[in-house]
Amino acid sequence: MNKKKALVIFGPTASGKSSKAIQVAKKYNSTIINADSIQVYQDLRLITSRPSIEDEKNFDHKLYGFLQGNQNCTVSMWLELIKKEIKVSFDNDKLPIIVGGTGMYLKSLIDGISMIPNIPISVKEETKKKVKKKGLKYIYEILLNENASLKLNPNDTQRIQRAYNVFVSTGKMIEEWNLKNKKVIEDLEFDIFIQDFDRLEIYNNSESRFDKMIESGGIDEVKKMLEMNYDPSLSIMKAIGVREISKYLNNEISLLDASNLAKQKTRNYIKRQITWIKGNNITKNCDIKKYL
Repeated sequence: MNKKKALVIFGPTASGKSSKAIQVAKKYNSTIINADSIQVYQDLRLITSRPSIEDEKNFDHKLYGFLQGNQNCTVSMWLELIKKEIKVSFDNDKLPIIVGGTGMYLKSLIDGISMIPNIPISVKEETKKKVKKKGLKYIYEILLNENASLKLNPNDTQRIQRAYNVFVSTGKMIEEWNLKNKKVIEDLEFDIFIQDFDRLEIYNNSESRFDKMIESGGIDEVKKMLEMNYDPSLSIMKAIGVREISKYLNNEISLLDASNLAKQKTRNYIKRQITWIKGNNITKNCDIKKYL
């Protein structure tokens, strides 16, 4: 039985993924499916660089701008949704084109999801107390003692606490659990294309793109979203550009300073994306020319 195939177009922000997806969609009857954790929100089209209204009208796009800002899109939520969209795409004889730069979304879809049991709240709370009393380094060294090849940044509070909670709760290291991943979709192969990029070029692209966002109404978009009074801890409020423009609207900084801050944060984000791509074994396995 031949496995069905989906095309994945992956890479850092501002590297041209969406335009490449449109090129493929012009050749194939297809569905372009979002794999960007911030482009899921209705309130922010410009600031998050969602596809244009014209592109969404001309080509089938899914999982873009479907979520209200008072909700957080988790990996598990996205996996359930994309599983349905891929099935619908195949049922309609369409090629699924999965486009985005959120590594954890794509890695979970391609490699499967871990079968780690739910961690009791009591374990999580005890870990927080331990970190507060003895420091993050204390639990990091416990993990390091169990696994000398530990690949966790010693300053990554969230991932270290997560790994420690798994170890305390199950007696196994998180790496052991990750070896037993469950595929989200069986009998599906991925043609993975990682968009070629030059770091300096995409830095420049991201800066030009932010300027265009501002010129096209990005400030009004953020202003309108702020009127919704969303909780500052929600994912939508952490979109690059939101906090910076908010400070400008509150007369705390100039528009130039807001733009420069947002551009710097975008460059930092691109750098993290590139580091993530290199460290998480998602590799290019197809030449996009076969689709063009």
